[in-house]
Amino acid sequence: MIRRDAYLLLREFEKKHYIPQKSFEYFNEIYSNEDMALLKNLVWGTIRNLVKIDWYLKKLIKNYKSITPASKWMLRLGAYQLLSDFKPYVAVNETVKIAKNRKVRGFINATLKTLLSKMNDFEEPVWVKFSTPKWLYDYLNDHFPKNYTLSFMEKSYSVNPLTLRINSLKTSIDDLIKNLNDYNTIKTQHSPFGIIVENPKSPIEITELYKNGYFYIQHESSQIIPLILDPIPGEDVLDMCAAPGGKTTEIAQIMENKGKIIALDIDIDRLELIEKNAKRMGIDIIKTKLFSGVDYNEGKYDKILIDAPCSSLGTISIHPEVMHRVSKKDFSNYADIQKQLLENAINNLIKLNGEIVYSTCTISREENTENMKYISSKYTNIQFEKIDLEKYGIKYYYDGFGYYFYPDNSLIPFYVAKLRLL
Repeated sequence: MIRRDAYLLLREFEKKHYIPQKSFEYFNEIYSNEDMALLKNLVWGTIRNLVKIDWYLKKLIKNYKSITPASKWMLRLGAYQLLSDFKPYVAVNETVKIAKNRKVRGFINATLKTLLSKMNDFEEPVWVKFSTPKWLYDYLNDHFPKNYTLSFMEKSYSVNPLTLRINSLKTSIDDLIKNLNDYNTIKTQHSPFGIIVENPKSPIEITELYKNGYFYIQHESSQIIPLILDPIPGEDVLDMCAAPGGKTTEIAQIMENKGKIIALDIDIDRLELIEKNAKRMGIDIIKTKLFSGVDYNEGKYDKILIDAPCSSLGTISIHPEVMHRVSKKDFSNYADIQKQLLENAINNLIKLNGEIVYSTCTISREENTENMKYISSKYTNIQFEKIDLEKYGIKYYYDGFGYYFYPDNSLIPFYVAKLRLL
């Protein structure tokens, strides 16, 4: 039954390369925590390994492209289990049961058994080993050092741990770890606010500590960006692309809830999420506005954060569907919007000697380095500031303007640059 439901979710993924959270919420009502973990493993594991799975299946089936989508997804689900640490007998038999047609069951059974007997005969190219699309592997090789490419692929093939950011307005990191005694927790390596929750047995959002605003669920790379912005209590700060509010609320806690933060977004529901989180965390200096950062022109600010919409390739270890949703043409489309955000901030919003932090959760040069080159060539009154990432123990690749984070256990690939208006 679990494998049948995993198959149904994968067919949903097939339509939009996305699975809404509400689809999983339905199964939360009927499955135990253990069974729910298995369901998510089957679904996201298949999606994470899709490049590798298809590479193997194409080796075994000459007309793989002509197979019906239904059969293809059953094969993919079964192949994931065989290429992982599932018991082969259970993997094959339980997957075969999904098929209603006897002929299809025979085909699925025979193909999976052939894969089981032959999968060790093939030598995987490195991009297959880490289930990275070939176009993305080639792109990385063209633009980055080899060790960065390998680091990116290794991280993307892994599962990023659940990471929390303490709300320093209400607690300390040591106190929160002590109070989360039902969970296995350790401090993050880089962020002074971060806690990793290892293999949680139940959703951490159900705890009273979460409901009362003692922490925010936020990956470690994201936690570093407000620290680089370095807002001071009492300043006027603009967050141009604020939702869902992780960095916005962190800025507020760094400012000790003193000053003013304007948080912009184009989605009213996501703005309400910022307001809800701010209230939960005891923050009252954030004012949300339904506005595009491209068009906003109200006021002047000491600090501006542009956590720009992007292709999100750095988040694959959190959202494996991203690698199947993004193509190279997306890079230039996002870059156009990002340039508009940067130019509006420079031309209309930042105070003299004020600072702009630009960040993305992607590694495309078009969205990062090329944007910075464009700004550098057009604006002689913009100075690119050095960022002391060594202070946080972060390894990086520097492009002359900004910094690409090397990923590690809890740090995902990110880009950040700091600009000052002279």
